[in-house]
Amino acid sequence: MCYLGVGETFTPCHKDLSGSSGQNLMTYADEGASSTWILTKTSAAREVSEFFQSLGHELDHETHVLTMDELKKATFDVYYVEQRLGDLVLVPPRSCHQVVNLGGLTIKTSWSRMTPLGLALALYYELPLYQR
Repeated sequence: MCYLGVGETFTPCHKDLSGSSGQNLMTYADEGASSTWILTKTSAAREVSEFFQSLGHELDHETHVLTMDELKKATFDVYYVEQRLGDLVLVPPRSCHQVVNLGGLTIKTSWSRMTPLGLALALYYELPLYQR
């Protein structure tokens, strides 16, 4: 997939489909443009989902962007990454993440892959969510 991000646009917090691992390479950026990534550990997916519910949202609906005030209240580890031109961001399976684009235009190429671990995570954790 190819993403075009203009400054101050974002993706809501979400997990990549079916326990897949994500790769995201920034292939173009206006001068000074970047993307901020907020990510969690694979093992925190259930805790993040419960946190979303406590805020009145559903993580799997992909409709809410966590604010800094909300992130300060998180009981799970939160990782912050600033992606610039040429940077590759690797997203672990079931990692809850959101992206905020800053500055001018950014273009990112993204692809997913399924590993044996991701397949097991999909079978036991993600597919039951999709079936509800």
